[in-house]
Amino acid sequence: MSRWRAESSYLGRYIGSGAFNTLVGFAVIFLAMWAGFSPSAANISGYAAGFILGFVLSKKIVFRSNGSFVKESVRYLVAFLAAFTLNFIVLHLALDKLGLAAIAAQIVAAFVYTFAMYVLTRFYVFSPALESKSTRQ
Repeated sequence: MSRWRAESSYLGRYIGSGAFNTLVGFAVIFLAMWAGFSPSAANISGYAAGFILGFVLSKKIVFRSNGSFVKESVRYLVAFLAAFTLNFIVLHLALDKLGLAAIAAQIVAAFVYTFAMYVLTRFYVFSPALESKSTRQ
């Protein structure tokens, strides 16, 4: 399979599983906001809810990884924390500096998170090169 075709397959599966995970996450975020949570607390709640679902979908469906569950879990946690930190910074910039409404700010932050998480999961968390490197040591 060509490199372009393989990347297209990963990206297609990522978008599909991500759409489902996003619906779950946004449902939690908007339900929490409706219940009176601050935008920040609602954001944390939504991303916490999607964390485990995102890992399972990425490992089993998107990247179809047979790598070490423990190693990939730790790398996924690191990637998630990096992408979520970026998300949180963008959320606050969108709210405080750009003056966006809470829902619009959540959507902008989610796009940034999604892009960062794809890059990190594709080339760091589920990287066959990292897995083969760690099995040789």
